[in-house]
Amino acid sequence: MTRPQRAPAPGRAKGARASASAEAKAAIAPPQLDLFPVLPVIDVLDPRVIVGAHTGVEHLVRVRLRPNDAPHLIFHDRHGWYCESHGPTCHTVQLARDATR
Repeated sequence: MTRPQRAPAPGRAKGARASASAEAKAAIAPPQLDLFPVLPVIDVLDPRVIVGAHTGVEHLVRVRLRPNDAPHLIFHDRHGWYCESHGPTCHTVQLARDATR
């Protein structure tokens, strides 16, 4: 005996899943522009003075996203670029890399 074939559900095409995700992305509003954008405060520090004369740190950068925010300390050493608090995935790492170029 053979099993009967199931008919496709009406109103749902094969590509319906892809179009649903495209519609969900289109429903997200674009980010709002600030009238008075606040630029991050970036201070490039001397690692020999801050950490010590025998340090392996090549670059040391203090980044504040807003002037009154807590600073992110960004290190560049043998482990690469990383934020002291958040690790290498912190978005202030890219700001620090751009400031040292």
